[in-house]
Amino acid sequence: MKFSYSCEGKGETLVFIHSYLWDKNMWEPQIKFLKEYYQCISIDLPGHGQSSVLDDRENISLRDLAKELTKFIDELGVEKYIYIGLSVGGMLAPYMYEYHKEKIKKIVIMDSYVGIEPEEKKKMYFSMLDTIDLIKKVPENMAEKIAEMFFSPIVSEKRTKLYKTLYANLVNISAEKIDTIVKIGRIIFGRENAIEILKNIDIQVVFITGEYDIPRPFEEAREMANYVKDSKLFLVENAGHISNLENYDRVNEIFKERQYDYIWQESYIEYMKNQVINKI
Repeated sequence: MKFSYSCEGKGETLVFIHSYLWDKNMWEPQIKFLKEYYQCISIDLPGHGQSSVLDDRENISLRDLAKELTKFIDELGVEKYIYIGLSVGGMLAPYMYEYHKEKIKKIVIMDSYVGIEPEEKKKMYFSMLDTIDLIKKVPENMAEKIAEMFFSPIVSEKRTKLYKTLYANLVNISAEKIDTIVKIGRIIFGRENAIEILKNIDIQVVFITGEYDIPRPFEEAREMANYVKDSKLFLVENAGHISNLENYDRVNEIFKERQYDYIWQESYIEYMKNQVINKI
């Protein structure tokens, strides 16, 4: 697999993995906020953004994808990092930890669920994927339905810029990417249960979920948090599934709040030391 990525800032490394049907640019508000203190690496998943598509014969699982991502992170020369994943990015977190236990210092799982997909939702998603696979595009009526699932009611009802941007991106997915998009969708919604892996994570895991997240309701985040020895749980008000964009002020605020500071404090303290040294 060939991954496209961006790297901004200097300091302790943060690795960002985006949601299904989005790309690395979705993290722009967080990277803009954090890059003064941290090296922010954001990676496009296969068939998303500028990353390559999967080979027709390439059958993978979330575990396989995590393995490829950890190999890529190794190639970048990253020694230690904090992992931040939203939606499928969060689903990859347990496997990322298994492969990079010695490298991952903290985990942030946003708007995600590592258990199996509820059967009713799974049937609906697979039906949509079958249609996309058959006609080799996302039809307009389906794009509207998908966009509505991603956001809070107010964004969907008002057809805001955020909604319109996602809708346009969906209906304009290139034909060469469709097979990979469908394949990634099937491994997401047909995923195995990784809940038990959470019990073995001995670093801090922070769970963040939008108040109006339709695909991944807050109750799922609460369930996952109960499996982790050292966990924190946050609700993002007035936001849906893409909470980091719909209410980026609140997400950024969570990142800097006092009760959350210890996740980032090592790099911040180091940064402040350097600032003092530079002034001497």
